[in-house]
Amino acid sequence: MKLYFINECLGEVQNINIDGVWVNGKIKPNKNLGKFIDFFEGVIEEESKFVAENFNTAWLDDRNWFIVDGDNKKKEIHLPAVYPDGDINWKWRA
Repeated sequence: MKLYFINECLGEVQNINIDGVWVNGKIKPNKNLGKFIDFFEGVIEEESKFVAENFNTAWLDDRNWFIVDGDNKKKEIHLPAVYPDGDINWKWRA
């Protein structure tokens, strides 16, 4: 599986696990993920002083995030949580 923001691949997701409505795994990032590092840190850190206006508003829009599976099928997801250690979590959008 691969993580996409609009038409930009951010990396390959491996070691997929499903726990109820949550999906998690490890992302093997590519160079495109770099510009999102501060954004994801702000999203995942409970103590952060995340200010949405400091980031591209499109990044907060769930409609821009999706997974492409092994059959090249696009599957819509909610904004994923990507952690510094490579963990990634998301929920599918219906």
